Amino acid sequence: MSDTIVVGAGLAGLVTTLELLDNGHSVLLLDRCRPEEVGGLAREAFGGMFMVDTPEQRRSGIEDTVELATEDWMRMAAFEDGDDLPRRWAEEYVKRARDEVGVWLKEHGVRFFPVVNWAERGVYGDGNSVPRFHLTWGCGKALVDSMWGAVRGRADLDVRFGTRVTELVIDGDRVAGVRTDDGGEHRAEQVVIAAGGIGGNLEIVRRYWPENLGSPPEDILMGSHYYADGAMHEEVERRGGNVTHLGRMWNYADAVRHPEPARPRHGLKLIPPRSGLVLDPTGKRYGPIPLIPTFDAYYALERMCEDDRKYYWMICNWKIARRELDVSGSQHNPTIREKHLVRFLLGILLGKPTLVNYFLEKCPDFVKADSLPELTQKMAEVTGDGALDRGQVAKEVRDYDATLARGKGLWNDDQIRRIQQLRNWRGDRLRTAKFQQIADRRAGPLIAIRMTVMARKSLGGIQTDLSARVLRPDGSAIPGLYAVGEAAGFGGGGLHGKRSLEGTFLGACVFTGRVAAKAISSG
Repeated sequence: MSDTIVVGAGLAGLVTTLELLDNGHSVLLLDRCRPEEVGGLAREAFGGMFMVDTPEQRRSGIEDTVELATEDWMRMAAFEDGDDLPRRWAEEYVKRARDEVGVWLKEHGVRFFPVVNWAERGVYGDGNSVPRFHLTWGCGKALVDSMWGAVRGRADLDVRFGTRVTELVIDGDRVAGVRTDDGGEHRAEQVVIAAGGIGGNLEIVRRYWPENLGSPPEDILMGSHYYADGAMHEEVERRGGNVTHLGRMWNYADAVRHPEPARPRHGLKLIPPRSGLVLDPTGKRYGPIPLIPTFDAYYALERMCEDDRKYYWMICNWKIARRELDVSGSQHNPTIREKHLVRFLLGILLGKPTLVNYFLEKCPDFVKADSLPELTQKMAEVTGDGALDRGQVAKEVRDYDATLARGKGLWNDDQIRRIQQLRNWRGDRLRTAKFQQIADRRAGPLIAIRMTVMARKSLGGIQTDLSARVLRPDGSAIPGLYAVGEAAGFGGGGLHGKRSLEGTFLGACVFTGRVAAKAISSG
């Protein structure tokens, strides 16, 4: 019998396992995946980490403090009465992430790119006050490979792939093990739930769809791991545990259908061009604040969901897309994933023409044309709902281009002002086109991208105390049961509150895994 059973071999489960093994515990690690899938969604992730007052920030001249980061977090989280534990988890994460996530990962061979990215600035400058998105050199794959390499083959570790946990074993008032779909029963002193969130179960996503976003979309793309189906949430709840805030989700608006899907409804989150125009289904530009999805992902989703069709268009051109289009994830960032530094730097300098061509050729949500009439005709054919006013699209492009043509001293467009601000930060300057007109024939062809809703992360989950112990509704802990990572809403049943500052998902998987293992080890 192992000392501890860890349910789930994603990043949180692997970190928990490693920390337990290093503290002399034996572990039984169970996961439904195949061996090559170990790491779950983290393996596919871009690999960004939210950390505060780091060496990377200091070398870039970024002055950051725990106080400033906490203020940013709390403003975006908008915690409500009763959110005491999530708030305290958030405070602990911000305060300890640099050392207990960043430094610890470096000790295990993980490296971060020296230039810190600036994600989630907020529509009104109310997001991250300074850059905090530390990109893992090697993407999420490097994180997983590092953790898996540190635990694989250890004498005190028993790994069972292709094994689904169906229920928790109860002995008196404590959890004493699990039962699996092969009829097995496994006993242990502790069980740690690291089985992910609910994003892989679109039925549950629709059931808990936030009221402020209107009715659930008929079509939702899948951006989560397909094993993150909420089954362990339901089992914990059945055994008396408290599951909270499932209506708080981190879904994306800037998603397209995967050109080569590996699973049903497979979607990809784009990092869309900042210099493109975002238009509603009728072709009208969003306003009075122009929509730039990379400034505030949740705001973009709110604007998209104002229309029951729940999609929008981005209009740009080849020159803009080549410089600015990217994809969040390891699959379409091979130079970072495989750590090819020279090719990566060339991509920064020259853009990503191969990536743009790939989507133009294979993704049904991308269309291109040499003229606006031809482009809008193709756009209308993609949706087939008759919503697009082709004349309106032409007007929006014409008006924007005319503003740019007046010259820098006469620019009076908030999107252009935001592009100016983007180009002030060296991490964005080379990846942001220099005030490019859309219909400029020298920059063609024209490109339109239809983007829609994709389910991604659960911000709510199994409620835990500050030692990662699973709690009952009355606040008492269930002996022998812990939860980490997305299963725990990344800590306390929802440490993000209502919105994330990005880079906080993988970091919180590492943090909660270490917290749980330390609590178990200290006994």
